[in-house]
Amino acid sequence: MRDVVMVDNDSLGPYRDRIMQSMGVATLVLLTPFTINNFLQGRHLVAVGIILLQAATAANGYAAWRGRRSPIPPILVLLTVVAALTAVSIKQGVVGAMWSYPLMVFTYFILVRRAAIAFSAALLIYFPWLTWRYIDAELASRHLVSLLLVAILINIVLSVISSLHQTLARQALSDPLTGCSNRRCMDQELSVLVIKAKRHSVTASVLMIDIDHFKEINDTYGHGQGDLVLQEFVAITSARIRVGDRLYRFGGEEFLMLLEQTDMRRAIMVAEDLRARIEAAEVLPGLRVTVSIGIAQYQAGQSVEAWTKSADTALYQAKAAGRNRVMNADWAGAASNSADVSDPHKNRRCG
Repeated sequence: MRDVVMVDNDSLGPYRDRIMQSMGVATLVLLTPFTINNFLQGRHLVAVGIILLQAATAANGYAAWRGRRSPIPPILVLLTVVAALTAVSIKQGVVGAMWSYPLMVFTYFILVRRAAIAFSAALLIYFPWLTWRYIDAELASRHLVSLLLVAILINIVLSVISSLHQTLARQALSDPLTGCSNRRCMDQELSVLVIKAKRHSVTASVLMIDIDHFKEINDTYGHGQGDLVLQEFVAITSARIRVGDRLYRFGGEEFLMLLEQTDMRRAIMVAEDLRARIEAAEVLPGLRVTVSIGIAQYQAGQSVEAWTKSADTALYQAKAAGRNRVMNADWAGAASNSADVSDPHKNRRCG
């Protein structure tokens, strides 16, 4: 019941334009015979109501097909349907009341879920009252119960769809081995950040992290143990991550950490703390590992590729300088020309 009422997402949202196109075609094709019949039977008011409904759904369907915003708000479309069904119910009795069931389903197709729940609650009051007032008082309670059942069933179906949608989204954007976000998620979120930077000043840094000598770990202990090393690394790193930071598996044993609202000085502190934590941890019984980290702060006008490439270059310099160290992008550029990397303890920390 909580999942039915307390809804925070709209699982049909991404498909609503397609739904509106289909509804536009369906109302034109399926309701035209009823429009003609009502005119021939002299029920002109009912026929006009159906025509208005067809026009509204067709207009919105055409707008969706052209990629435009719906010219008629969905709530007005539904109110038009309610008006038409009211006329049909008063004129034709039970025949008109039967259309309240597809209307209940239609409501969830064109309104966001919270609004649909509120509107369907109003329908649960209005149509049984209409049945009691103009058709048959004894049928009103049955009408209420059957409409309620339709509403419950559609909400159950939508809850299942929403749950499946969230599961698939997580699987699409998560690394199945380590549970952290994957490369696709990283590309999406970094792209959003770069787009945001075009409108507002953004301070952010990335850490490119590589587990040192990972191939030797796999060759010595086996790939199963190597997988455990990756998982333990993510567990240790996740415990260090601040609220708002994100960890992504960049590929293989390489990870990227996004630090928003973080300049180079603060990023260096985070990276050094993380490096020390990994070095001190016994990742597996009898096995300790180290990491090399390259840092790059976002520069105005940079693309995602240029930003991550800068961090990757710094990482390369950290590994070339002896591994188990932090290197920032600015220092790495100078180090590539002048640093003495023969001493593995020299320049362990960038400054």
